[in-house]
Amino acid sequence: WIILPAVIIAFYFVLPRDMLKNVRVMLWVACIVISLALIGFNFNAHGYAVESVSKNSSLTNIVAGEIIYKINDVTVQKGFEEQPYFGTIKIETSKGTKFAQANGTLGIKTSEASSNNLQFGLDLKGGVRAVIEPNSTDNETIEQVLSTLETRINIYGLRESVFRPIYHEGKGFIEISIAGGNPEELRALLENQGKFESEIPLLLRTTNGEGSLKLDKAYAFTVNNNSVTINGKEINVGESVDIAGVLLKIEGVSQSRANMTATVFNGNDIRTVFYDPQRSRIEIQPDGSYRWSFAIQLSPEGANKFAWVTSNLDVIPGQAILSSPILLYLDDGLMDSLTIASNLKGKSETEISISGSGISITDASKNRAQLQAVLRSGALPTEVKIVQVDNISPTLGSGFLKSALLAGFAALVGVVCVVWLRYRKTKIVLPMIIISTSEVLIILGVASTIGWTIDLPAIAGIIATIGSGINSQIMIIDQALRGEDQTMTLREKLKNAFFTIFGSAGTVVAAMLPLMVVGFGLLRGFAITTIIGVLVGIAIVRPAYGELVKRIIKE
Repeated sequence: WIILPAVIIAFYFVLPRDMLKNVRVMLWVACIVISLALIGFNFNAHGYAVESVSKNSSLTNIVAGEIIYKINDVTVQKGFEEQPYFGTIKIETSKGTKFAQANGTLGIKTSEASSNNLQFGLDLKGGVRAVIEPNSTDNETIEQVLSTLETRINIYGLRESVFRPIYHEGKGFIEISIAGGNPEELRALLENQGKFESEIPLLLRTTNGEGSLKLDKAYAFTVNNNSVTINGKEINVGESVDIAGVLLKIEGVSQSRANMTATVFNGNDIRTVFYDPQRSRIEIQPDGSYRWSFAIQLSPEGANKFAWVTSNLDVIPGQAILSSPILLYLDDGLMDSLTIASNLKGKSETEISISGSGISITDASKNRAQLQAVLRSGALPTEVKIVQVDNISPTLGSGFLKSALLAGFAALVGVVCVVWLRYRKTKIVLPMIIISTSEVLIILGVASTIGWTIDLPAIAGIIATIGSGINSQIMIIDQALRGEDQTMTLREKLKNAFFTIFGSAGTVVAAMLPLMVVGFGLLRGFAITTIIGVLVGIAIVRPAYGELVKRIIKE
């Protein structure tokens, strides 16, 4: 917030007043200012950010993302979370001063507070790694497990995920490495098998031991001492039977009623998990907690089964709801219980809402994202056992970033020297430096917005984009300064230059698209970053530089 006003003031006093009315120049300036805000540079960053809080932690009022500055008025140092604390402790955080009762280590995982909002990859920041063992030695099953987990983790938003099957002594394992994140998040995603079912309890009345169940048609049944005979089959209490695609479990019987549970749909019936704000939201509750919800779209078969089963329910007088709720289970654990509106009785409903709660908006958002990822990816074909979960250190670290910045600065100095020797005019060299720097800022702003990981391929893509940008700028200024053809106006000269630049950009994008769509790993990261850089250049930076060149030539 100090840098942004300084940048705005600098542009106001440096740029000529008539340039501030130019749409292309102002779009460029606006993108720079917005990018700086999105990157969120903080050169005075201090403290340690909480990455995760264990279930047994005494810091129940601390949430992930919060920054801890001091404990008992002492500035925290690296490794402070491993030190023992006892009694009432005072914690100064980014969300105010808090107190907690400690009895040993704090049970949290932290990292140094970041000086920006950029996400860095495994090589630069490190991450977390897990090794899992599927309950199968079949290669095809292991590949299915890998594919499902890859979909689940990528949907959840953890960046730069690397999956690798390992075969050892007749057993199959899968190694998963993720940039950032923490072991608790990864373990929660891996431990969910993803078996999703929804059930509706049915309490069916009988007369003289006989009753009727309405599904695709009416099915007469009779109750005995400890069983139900339906559709010619005798089903004991605790057993299940499939009737017209609806799985019925007999819970209990008597001469006056039969207690059943009907499974109306499962994970195979989920067609779409919605993420848009209209159908996926978080709302604060009167008690200070946060209620999250999102909608899912069901298959027509699942919707029909819902209609058949609800036609057997009664409407509770004065409440406009049906006599039984719909129970949602994930991995055989009750996840949610939703009342059913009376107007849905017998109706084929293809969209339902799933909800839950969290103690904070961060907690609610994480719980919602995790469940959405599990439901979207589907169930694992077999159970998996987590063999190992640990943190991995960066192989390059911050030292590499400093070296990369130094190399970039040296390259920029070299380019400036060459351009100076060619044109010998400060008013030509200075705009090139400003334009190239702004291009990097805008690319990083876009990366921060979409959550793209800055890793080695991304850095390579940025460098390639900058080199292409310098080349385009030289092409523009060279065309503008050409004096052989006096019949061409400055506008026509720039038009010729931009025609070549746009054509070149088109070929780069065309070459990168196959790598982005069908590529993987390093190739895909490089392709995406290069495409972003090229689009930023031709849509924002080059047009602004063209306007600056017009002003330079006129002077």
